[in-house]
Amino acid sequence: MFVTEKLVESVKANKLKLASNNLEDKLIDNFFKEFMYDKDKLLLELAFSKETTQEDIDKFLEKWDIEAVGGHKALMLAYFMKLHPDLKFSDYVKPRLEGLLKYYRFHNLKVIAHFTKIGRAFNEAGIPVMIIKGGAIKYIRQELPRVMGDIDILVPWNDFKRTIQIAKDLGYDVNIANHSIDLHPPGTETGTVDIHRYVDMSTGYESQINADIFNRALKAKAFGVDVLVPSYEDIVFLALINLAKNLRYNTSTPGLLYNLFDCDYLVSHKKDFDWNIVINNAKKTKTQVQLSFAVTFINKIVPGLLPEFLKSIFAKEVLEYSRFIMFERFFFLDMQTKCRPIKLKESIKSLEKMKEYMRLKPGYFILKQLKKHPFFVKKFYDIIIKIYGFKEERA
Repeated sequence: MFVTEKLVESVKANKLKLASNNLEDKLIDNFFKEFMYDKDKLLLELAFSKETTQEDIDKFLEKWDIEAVGGHKALMLAYFMKLHPDLKFSDYVKPRLEGLLKYYRFHNLKVIAHFTKIGRAFNEAGIPVMIIKGGAIKYIRQELPRVMGDIDILVPWNDFKRTIQIAKDLGYDVNIANHSIDLHPPGTETGTVDIHRYVDMSTGYESQINADIFNRALKAKAFGVDVLVPSYEDIVFLALINLAKNLRYNTSTPGLLYNLFDCDYLVSHKKDFDWNIVINNAKKTKTQVQLSFAVTFINKIVPGLLPEFLKSIFAKEVLEYSRFIMFERFFFLDMQTKCRPIKLKESIKSLEKMKEYMRLKPGYFILKQLKKHPFFVKKFYDIIIKIYGFKEERA
């Protein structure tokens, strides 16, 4: 009874909309409503329309307030303006967009300066430097500034530890994680370069594609550094898996729109774009369902932007993944946030605190144990089905 009541309470608190018969679609619908605001939809309709007229721009600007959306999203409109010099923007909007382009270009130069210093040191040490994620897109589309807190690079596994000492010798503070190293100027949290020995995908199989990515990469000179640039297919794959990760953990949500622009550009600017490379990457890293999930979410925003066949390849795994994400994202993490500050040592000092402890902690303990077992996650979700009276479509 306790669990059932908590489920109902949590569903209401998170405003889950379960109108569709397909679980993945339910989850995508909820993420769409959570992350896509009306102003975002207007921007995307403008950006991805096949033909844009001056009348379209004028109508858009009547509804879209540049001062209200923030620099991250306004920069996308600045991209659009730069890529369509034939269209006119108002005297109010145009100088602001031009100023935004200059601001981010200047900020990019500061991050790139650190990359150049660090990358050249790695060149001298004979360590291959592969530029990935936003840094790779910045190299490919140098005419457009980006929102970049740092530049991510991938180095061979055997060279990973060597980079730590080199970074320290250059004077950087080093924050070490299992898969990456974050470098910061002394005493700051300012982003510079993130060094990866593999790209985290939360599967434990991430490094299985390292050799493939290096083999497909092309040599280039980027920002004064001899680098390797991944294939367009590998960049798209990493972008899609990162999108799925951000949706799962509710992180980097401003970057969601950039995924659409980046993937659209890369896919459309390579005539022989090979989706088999993307699929094989997913198989090797055990991220098939994350790939399908990200493609489905993007096509929900811009229908037909990515191939629909990617959704149907791993239907059964997608259903299981969707169950787990709904459980984790909308139930477990919410309860975890509420329970983390509550400590037994403090609770015993007050009757009210103890009541709060007993009200939340047992439920959190149950969810924590369920999370470890896919079978119980399914049973948990079956309770939701029973409460709301719908049947999921099974693969």
